[in-house]
Amino acid sequence: MRGVLFSIFGRAMSQFLKRFNRFLVINGYMPKIFLAAFIGFVTGLVAVSFHYGLGLAIDLVRIPWTGDNPLPWWTFAFVPAVGGLVVGFIIYTLAKAPETAGQGTDNMIKSFHHEGGKIRKRVAPVKFLTSIITLATGGSAGYEGPISQIGSGVASTVCHGFKMPQTLRRQFTLAGTAAGLGAIFKAPLAGALTSVEVLYREDFESNAFATSIVSSVVAFTVYIAFVGTAPAITGVPVFPFANGFELFACALLGILCFPFSYLYVRCYNESENRFARWKIPNWIKPAIGGLMVSVLVFAYPEVAGGGFEFIGEIMGAMMPHTLWGVLLLLGIVLAKIIATGLTVGSGGSGGVFGPSLFIGGVLGAAFAGACELVAPGVVRAPEMFILVGMAAFFAGAAKAPIAGVVMVCEMTGSYSLLPGLLIAAVMHIAFSRPWSIYKSQVQNKFASPAHREDMDQDVLRITTVGEVIEFCEMKTLRAEDSLSDVLKNIDVDYVYPVYEGTSRTPAGLSLGHEQTGKYIGLLDMSIVKNAYISSPDLIQHLLISDCTVKAPMLMDSMDLHSALKVFVRTSMRELCVKNKDGEVIGVLSHSAILKAYDKIVQRNAD
Repeated sequence: MRGVLFSIFGRAMSQFLKRFNRFLVINGYMPKIFLAAFIGFVTGLVAVSFHYGLGLAIDLVRIPWTGDNPLPWWTFAFVPAVGGLVVGFIIYTLAKAPETAGQGTDNMIKSFHHEGGKIRKRVAPVKFLTSIITLATGGSAGYEGPISQIGSGVASTVCHGFKMPQTLRRQFTLAGTAAGLGAIFKAPLAGALTSVEVLYREDFESNAFATSIVSSVVAFTVYIAFVGTAPAITGVPVFPFANGFELFACALLGILCFPFSYLYVRCYNESENRFARWKIPNWIKPAIGGLMVSVLVFAYPEVAGGGFEFIGEIMGAMMPHTLWGVLLLLGIVLAKIIATGLTVGSGGSGGVFGPSLFIGGVLGAAFAGACELVAPGVVRAPEMFILVGMAAFFAGAAKAPIAGVVMVCEMTGSYSLLPGLLIAAVMHIAFSRPWSIYKSQVQNKFASPAHREDMDQDVLRITTVGEVIEFCEMKTLRAEDSLSDVLKNIDVDYVYPVYEGTSRTPAGLSLGHEQTGKYIGLLDMSIVKNAYISSPDLIQHLLISDCTVKAPMLMDSMDLHSALKVFVRTSMRELCVKNKDGEVIGVLSHSAILKAYDKIVQRNAD
């Protein structure tokens, strides 16, 4: 009886979810808004848990250095290696979730463009735990990568429950990302802007903006209810509106950012590539990266963790006005660049957004110190360049000018420097267009696989012959050979291309890449069968050329729409396919095109 009741309940729930999913898809705008709010609410609670969990983990890790008999400060330098070892073991051995290694935002971007917004259910909890361990043990990483991937994972899980199509799943994945960023940085508008802007270098995902705004605002509201409303970076004074000279200085700082952002991107990519090629177990790599970071922590303790405390300190009137002070800050910038590349590039769990804000802020502080050395008192508030550097550096490194500027304004609670922030961000982007810290970014919507169907409703035009052909080692025939001899060595159910003027082989057959003659068509087995039925003796006198039908050979780079036109024109059931070198590499059938069409349509509907 109990089994029958469970079965009835299961069917009822299945029907309810199907109807609710249909309601979401068909009735449009308001259901999406309500679901975005729900995703924001859940992600906001996760962000609160992340905040307190990280604080607790930091306190626990640092007990040996804060108790009654504290250890020497330099012994903390070994902690990042221990953290990397634990993180690597969890990711690769325990949870078997390699997609949680490295930076989370880029993984979210990759999922949007190439995986239909699908994120495995285990990603969110594994990313949550490993990111806390990485940050608490002094790894040089940011908060945004973990929380953006966690938020998108929450959204993907919700969408999976309602069996939503890819279009809606992608949209709500961005809503989850916006919720995470808006909450953890206390920046609801910047969270929404970042989620729709970091996908592209010169575009943004406009159709996801409304749902991202709602989820970000809801998550922000939930987060500040527990954490408080103080800005993420405190101690920021009210700066005067920038004058003409100060705007010019902001533009110079934007230009100064570009060589450092190039070094940042290059260092991260090089670290990731070298660790990927290293033939050792993956779970050991984060520990080795952490050990290398330990060496840097000896010289520059400021590079450990997120680093926002140090930004607050130099904002609090600790500006250097000596040459050695400026050089010290530049050394911290370079150390942070290397430490972030080693932490995240080796597989440690974290983000690269937070470190980019740190690097930009410290670089701005060095620039302010240099301005005071060269022209003392000309700039009314040199500390303002810390904020300008933060916005400009992230905007150029991530190709997100609006999001970067608004993020800094909301994190600091100050909008008075908005003109200077915008000028610096634009100048940095102007000099850094060829590179981005997010490798999965594409140029614009036209270059995104997620929008290929939007750009061209004929799905056959966006699929090539090479994607659906049956690859095989093709045997070809010579036009001048006797049909009766060749029939002894071939299968009548296969298609054979025919060449004339080719070199002879004993079997009368050769492989497609060995042909040097002129292609004239395909052996038409229907002609052979008709000849055999009407006059069996006639077969002895026919050549291969007598039973050959003119049929073009398809290129593997041709789209299926064009290939279908060839099938209609020739009335052939199968055609041979060659590559750019002229080698015959396989066969495409008319039925294969129809199957490919059905598969693409079904995939887009799922």
